[in-house]
Amino acid sequence: MNKKIIALLAVATMGISVVGATPQTQFTKGETQVDLGAASIEGKMADGKDAHKWNFDGGVTHALSDKTAVQYGYHGLNTKHNDIDMHELNVIRSLNKNVAVYGGYGRIRNHDEDGGTNNIAQVGVIGKAALGSKVDVYGKAGIGTKKTTTWEAGLGYKVNEDLDINAGYRYINTQATDTHNVSFQGPVVGVSYRFGGHKAATPVYTPSYAPDPVRTPVVEHRAPAKPAMADYYVQSIYFDSDQDVPRADQTPNLQAALNAAQQYPNDQVKLMGNADTDANPQYNIGLSERRIQDVVQYLVNNGVDANRLISIANGDAKPVATNSTASGKAENRRVDVYIHR
Repeated sequence: MNKKIIALLAVATMGISVVGATPQTQFTKGETQVDLGAASIEGKMADGKDAHKWNFDGGVTHALSDKTAVQYGYHGLNTKHNDIDMHELNVIRSLNKNVAVYGGYGRIRNHDEDGGTNNIAQVGVIGKAALGSKVDVYGKAGIGTKKTTTWEAGLGYKVNEDLDINAGYRYINTQATDTHNVSFQGPVVGVSYRFGGHKAATPVYTPSYAPDPVRTPVVEHRAPAKPAMADYYVQSIYFDSDQDVPRADQTPNLQAALNAAQQYPNDQVKLMGNADTDANPQYNIGLSERRIQDVVQYLVNNGVDANRLISIANGDAKPVATNSTASGKAENRRVDVYIHR
């Protein structure tokens, strides 16, 4: 394959972020992910192909907030007879736990004697869904200048909270000349490691519950405890999946929490945020924190002194129902309100 054609092809590959690791669609502020991987690249065009060669893929993604991250990536795009690499910088925006969008800029260089350097813009979408507690399926698709279209799909396996591995397949089709299209394609494998970010400590305090005439939560696997002060259950406020604003039908429950806070003005109010297990534990800690903050804002806006409020983010660690059914998950998406006396 002509070296200049390969250079044009490499530029066009910027139509999508191609880090060789399970892509992120949700973030934790301050967290950094390091990706290390490899891709077996084969080049094809109308008059022939250039054989597979294994290349290094690497990248670093840093979360600026729980919704936005910046990503740098390095990707070898070598085939058997050509020496090419790519550097890219993307901004990624999470739309929800399953979908993110990105846009960015890349620099492609052909290191062969008659090669050159090219710049390109890109935009794309990333999708990710859980197949179980350990396995995710992912897909990425993007478009860029040079009439580029790309896709990648694969599976990720969670080794632990901070480490996962993946395997997938990548295909890139682009305009190489005015009359020819060229493609790069092949398998990709990778490993990702995450560190940093705001990780809330697991609460050591286990509340006791007083009977409630409407609903008494029964928490699974709670160890018995004898707190120095008693917590009196007031009400739970419920949320839709991956939402930090209460459901539309929760106004009476919010009012009940406010009434209790006003009835006992000398006592503290404890708020415990919870989530289902649809997302990963670290994301769920942040989600439960945001749910608490919404309820806190409601109470403060209605005259409750913020110094009286105690917040504990449980994430998905304190379910009151099974997470294997939709109704059970609905019960677990909540903020529990107690009077702490």
